[in-house]
Amino acid sequence: MWYTALIVNQAVRPLVEGFNQKYPYVKVDNYRADSADMIQRISNEYQARRYEVDVIDGTSTPPAIKAAGWMEKYDSPAAAAYPSEMRDPEGYWNTSNLYFMTPGINTRLLSKDEAPKTYEDLLNPRWRGQMGWSTSAGAGAPTFVGNILQTMGQDRGMAYLEQLSKQGVRNLNVSGRAVLDQVIAGEFPISLMIFNHHTVISAQQGAPSDWIAMEPVPALLNTIGLAKYAPHPYAAMLFLDYILSEDGQRVLQQVDYLPSHPNVPAKVPTLKPEQGGFKVNFISPEDQMKNENEWNQIFRRLFMQPG
Repeated sequence: MWYTALIVNQAVRPLVEGFNQKYPYVKVDNYRADSADMIQRISNEYQARRYEVDVIDGTSTPPAIKAAGWMEKYDSPAAAAYPSEMRDPEGYWNTSNLYFMTPGINTRLLSKDEAPKTYEDLLNPRWRGQMGWSTSAGAGAPTFVGNILQTMGQDRGMAYLEQLSKQGVRNLNVSGRAVLDQVIAGEFPISLMIFNHHTVISAQQGAPSDWIAMEPVPALLNTIGLAKYAPHPYAAMLFLDYILSEDGQRVLQQVDYLPSHPNVPAKVPTLKPEQGGFKVNFISPEDQMKNENEWNQIFRRLFMQPG
């Protein structure tokens, strides 16, 4: 049983099909939810001593479940190829895929040459009221706040955020994907904190969509690991090996996710920093958990106050 934050039709089914080509005798069931709902479900199950899940993934789920004492260490042989920032130092999780959070633009309303290129460019009065972002804690505005504070430092970062708060950024209580959809529909020209690969998927379908590598680009990890008291631990470890292997990562590549394996480029290679030539700030899941409340409070104080 795999609890996952990945999109079922786009990623989960192809991964299960690829795994079953190698191991047809292992049946894989899945439950799909966002990280917050998944954490709540697992907490309820473990508190009731119901151990149903084998493999857990999500940007914050495995680290949160690890903190609760409900993850099991597993050092997959396939994980040896991954850099240290993509692996839990204690061996409780690895990274299945990556998310790079960038501005997205409507290319009919704004050419890439005209678009803001740096965080300072966002302060230009021209962009007042022309930008929007998701209020979601995970891949939305609070993580933008965290990236600024981590890369600029507390004092300079807070001064920058104070200035940005005067730009009238639109707060949208929807997913980053939905913010990009509003930009594509022409509601406003710039979306902040969207998944860069979503702009490419949309552009391939004919939408006026592109992304800007605003450095340092915040990078989020979709982590994956073995649940404690997993009812099928050996099948689960086999599945984890496959997800982290080059074969499993190439399945993610072909369905337009961004593989975490350093030897597997994105389907459009420039979406990853090695081939795209952009600098990133890897925001570790532990940093997200530790600072999420603070980043969210700063966001709400600066950007959600009336007027």
